Amino acid sequence: MLAIDKYIKVPNSYIKATAILIMVFCLNACAGKTVYLFNTGYSQDAINQVSEQLVLLGYKVEAVDAEIPPEFTDTAIATHPVFSAPNDLTLIEDILSKATFPLPKYYQFAQGNHFYGVDNIGLYLRNGEQTKMPPVMSEKSCKKDGKEIDATFEFFKTGDVRIELEIYINREFVQGTNQVFSGKYKLIKDSIQFEFPKFNTDYLSIREVTVQTHFGERQADHLVFHSKQNNTLIENCLFEAIYD
Repeated sequence: MLAIDKYIKVPNSYIKATAILIMVFCLNACAGKTVYLFNTGYSQDAINQVSEQLVLLGYKVEAVDAEIPPEFTDTAIATHPVFSAPNDLTLIEDILSKATFPLPKYYQFAQGNHFYGVDNIGLYLRNGEQTKMPPVMSEKSCKKDGKEIDATFEFFKTGDVRIELEIYINREFVQGTNQVFSGKYKLIKDSIQFEFPKFNTDYLSIREVTVQTHFGERQADHLVFHSKQNNTLIENCLFEAIYD
């Protein structure tokens, strides 16, 4: 017999209708109870510690790569009004407390436009002390030995980061120069540290600035990259993310 439990994410009113995102999870009835776990800003090790305890409690844990509703507290739990295992909530509070997460505030069906079936829980963990990186930062000015470097940082909420770069000479792409690096990043307020297999960094400063665009002045983040090994093509390059 197939049972359908739904978690649906509908953006708040300030998000344009064209940006509506709906996610539906269809689970087999034998899959049992599920915790949909949202994480913004915590390390994967910290999340794994909680996930392992939830599994021991009898839950399947599904990581959700989506934004936590801004009206939710930094630690939050959302359930169905007739959640089938209310006694589990005290046990989950204990798991969070032992892992040094703040105690959660509870949200009912449809709050934050999130909906859950009677066997499922939404668990939202947001590090209020953590700077949130933009999805992408692009190089603003990057040249080395007469070569122009076109490079981007792509940031993921899991703490993963991806650098992709290409080399141009006289604005012509040099065939075979595309390079991709995958690594990790750590944030402490307005500083960021990178760890890649071939190079890593000290904590680098992220500066909030105002820049002039075709649409007028906009807020932006600037980052100047330096590696400890001084062995990358993007040494001293300026990266920028502009916000609407």
